Amino acid sequence: MKHALTVTLSAALALGAFAGDVNITLWRGETATKILHDYARVGDAPDGFEVKVGTAHEVRYLTRPFGTHYESFADRVEWGSKKPGVKVLSVAAPADAKPGVYRAGDVKITVIDRVLPPSGEWKYFLDLWQHPWAVSRYFGVKPFSPEHYAKMRPLWRMLAGAGQKTLTVTLLDKPWDNQCYDAYGTMIRHIKTKDGKWRFDYSVFDEYVAFGRECGLGPVISCYTMCPWGYMATWEEEDGTVRKAKAVPGTKEFRSYWGDFLADFAAHLKAKGWFEDAVVSIDERSPDDVRNIAALIAEKAPGLKIAIAGNRSPSQFEGIDIHHACFGLYHLTGKLIAEAKERGERGKVTTYYVCCSPDHPNTLCHNELEEAFWLGAYPAFAGLDGFLRWAWNSWPEDPMHDASYTGIGSGWKAGDTYLVYPDGSPSLRFLELRSGIVAAEKVRILKEESLFADEIAALGAKFDRKAALANKADFGKLKSKTLEIVNNMSVGSDIETSDHNPVFVSLELK
Repeated sequence: MKHALTVTLSAALALGAFAGDVNITLWRGETATKILHDYARVGDAPDGFEVKVGTAHEVRYLTRPFGTHYESFADRVEWGSKKPGVKVLSVAAPADAKPGVYRAGDVKITVIDRVLPPSGEWKYFLDLWQHPWAVSRYFGVKPFSPEHYAKMRPLWRMLAGAGQKTLTVTLLDKPWDNQCYDAYGTMIRHIKTKDGKWRFDYSVFDEYVAFGRECGLGPVISCYTMCPWGYMATWEEEDGTVRKAKAVPGTKEFRSYWGDFLADFAAHLKAKGWFEDAVVSIDERSPDDVRNIAALIAEKAPGLKIAIAGNRSPSQFEGIDIHHACFGLYHLTGKLIAEAKERGERGKVTTYYVCCSPDHPNTLCHNELEEAFWLGAYPAFAGLDGFLRWAWNSWPEDPMHDASYTGIGSGWKAGDTYLVYPDGSPSLRFLELRSGIVAAEKVRILKEESLFADEIAALGAKFDRKAALANKADFGKLKSKTLEIVNNMSVGSDIETSDHNPVFVSLELK
């Protein structure tokens, strides 16, 4: 089993268990998680704090796509569960907490005199793609019905709590063909009238954007896409008949389908007050495709921004005005990092992504948890704005019990397609990724205040991309050193101790 930390009774006693040996250090306003040893006793939360414990339940997975060998790993964290399994602790300190040491049983909570802003104010650019249709299918509810929104809400709010900056919306059917177990539909109906003109129905789009913002996602409205995989464009005739045609960027078919839409869409976005937040997002398309799309946007909807997730060298996109640029970890050369700094000075965003590759570092079922922390923290040391991953909740058939994906299209590696479970349980992988993101946000704040500059620079040199890709990085040590620096208590007011009488909660042992 992966991710299971087993502590024997003799080892626990040798380590001083039952004597406050579970240490967690927080900034004011921070929520942090930690895996507990089997014998930890967790008491009542100090006043104003939130302390909760859950079990990371095992989920099985195929060790390779379309294979036959299964393994299991501890991943689905059910808060409040006392079932046997890996125990996970979550502690949240109030923003007005007095710096000091607090106790909740064997958990020693140290609050230092630094404030972590609310997640909606983080500058880290997180972009995990949401999939509304997967929620609809799993729960058997009509897309964008009140029941559907009710099922999405806790999942979307959890993502907002990690500082998510984008809301994933669709401009047409199947922007990624049918690579997921559930195909994406369109949020905007393209209707061709009998006289050959176009009209557009934005009712679902408007409702969904409002919902996403109410959940805390955004402000960026990431619109997929003008270049779907397979280039197929879909529309309705007035009688309801669905039509399809290939619309390759640069062709007359492309111009016919998208030209009127862009002008109408830009006007609609401006009327809603969303134009500055919207980006036309293009996923792993050729530079020629992106260049042709950019030309039509400039003609029909000047000022509408473009975002790309590119699996090519950034130099191949030279000359295209790209507002949000995201490149695979393999392509993060020194030149790109230098360009990211220059882009940032012009108000542009540069991030990186992993997907079904590389094998390391990643958030797949077989990866060590510290790899997820590395992914979240890396941008702070590399000079990037954040991180993208293609699947927040593109669930396979039975995600609660089997993370394997062997459905339509490619057989994605297990764990590639989701980081959250349908019942609202976070994955351990997501919690670790979020921990890395929080660390990155702390690094940003310390840099802005010119604190621990030498230590941060020295540690940044050890966040070596090539070593990580070769699985030669000591991910656990890098995490420990990062937390040591960002939680350094040498700056701030003196720590005062406040011991609270614990009321112990019994945890079942594995």
